[in-house]
Amino acid sequence: MALAIVSVGLSNYGYALLLTHLLDVTAYSAFAASQSLILWALNSATASVPLILAQAIVRSTTEDERNSALRFVKLASVGIGLVAAAIVGAIVTRFGSPATALIVALSIFVLFLGTTTTGWLQGLQRIRSLSILYIAENVLKNGTGILLVTVAGLGATGALGAFGIGALAMLLRWPRTPRATARMWWSALANRDLWRRAAAMGGAQGLVSVFAAIDVVLVAILPGDRTLAASYQVSATVSRIPLYIASSVGVAFFPVLARRAADRTLIAAQALRMYAAAALPVAAVLATAPPSVLALVFPSQYGAVATLLKFTTVTGLAVGGITMVTAFFQAADEYSCQWWLGAGLAAFVAGLLAGWRIDGITGLAAGGALGAMTAAAVMGYLLLRRYGHRAIARIPLLESLAAAAVLVALRPLPRLWLAVACAVGLHATMRFLRPGARHRREPRLAMPSRASTKCDISLNADKSPRGKHRTVRRMGVTR
Repeated sequence: MALAIVSVGLSNYGYALLLTHLLDVTAYSAFAASQSLILWALNSATASVPLILAQAIVRSTTEDERNSALRFVKLASVGIGLVAAAIVGAIVTRFGSPATALIVALSIFVLFLGTTTTGWLQGLQRIRSLSILYIAENVLKNGTGILLVTVAGLGATGALGAFGIGALAMLLRWPRTPRATARMWWSALANRDLWRRAAAMGGAQGLVSVFAAIDVVLVAILPGDRTLAASYQVSATVSRIPLYIASSVGVAFFPVLARRAADRTLIAAQALRMYAAAALPVAAVLATAPPSVLALVFPSQYGAVATLLKFTTVTGLAVGGITMVTAFFQAADEYSCQWWLGAGLAAFVAGLLAGWRIDGITGLAAGGALGAMTAAAVMGYLLLRRYGHRAIARIPLLESLAAAAVLVALRPLPRLWLAVACAVGLHATMRFLRPGARHRREPRLAMPSRASTKCDISLNADKSPRGKHRTVRRMGVTR
């Protein structure tokens, strides 16, 4: 799964970089804003549809319960997908053409349908199959998008339509349910418990998704220089790497967090270490990138990226942390964090607008970074209050700060900076791909006794026919 995450992430950023060369500034601005709205809708769908199904599969005791949950999710994905497509399509008309708005709406609907497959495979913990589908979806999306832009000449509309085409790959493994009567379908749809959980999870994840999208959409709507706005959108897109790392770690850990209530603190600590080990070095590289290196990557009209990236990187790191903490609360069916998320979002938006009034796009970037860090601090307080300091044990903060200090010192020497940045990125990638090799000793603040053994995210139970033996695979320990 980790290898698939890295591959998809690198491919997506290569695709976004290529589009800065294939699209003009105005078209790229419309593409970036629409893409943010698609990701907002998709992230909301990921919480309101597949996580509900994954949780129901993990907790189900009979085949009937599992099939009922699957029917509910199928119907919900269609209904919620139609609503989300209509809302986002209406927003896109504010800065894009009617054709672009229609394509975005259709893509969102197909993406919502595909989330049923995600939840099904996630609940069954078929991570390898899910990884293959993620890669297939990404390859199909990026390849189709490039062809629609370069060969068909469809510009931003073609690049956005590729999202829907890529999502068709997920429908290849759309789960089947046994033949059911109309009463059985209606009974699944009338499941109040699933609706309650879907609304709670969708509400929390919807707020988190707004953090990742609202600034990119705002700069497309607010009046001002389109070139500077596009530079901000490029900076925001690049600096969202920590957010995608957080989302991917959450997908891997969510079923275990939902099932193993006794070990949630240890599992949450492992997830945070995995996120920090990858996100902090990446943020250090992005924030210290020399202008001469960025000039080799982006066209000349995106010259403001060198200034804006320092602020948007802080925002991306903070939003990734908010995403991780929210996933912990969702897995435990604790939704009190929604009020705090709303307060943090208000602080983020206030920072964006205040910065805009003070210094335009650059002020918006600085204000957004300050607001996002405020929101992250609020969620961090909730995490410590719920799990204690054990949840943040052994996070590699000093190591990342040392790497950042070296990169800052080497900024006047672009070639040396590039060599060190590649080494830092490679090291972070290897630590992310091999999470079990990072912490062989128990955190000092971890819980004692039997619960103190660190759990791998792949927990398997094997019972004999007589029910006398159970094998639990832990970090190199078998009982």
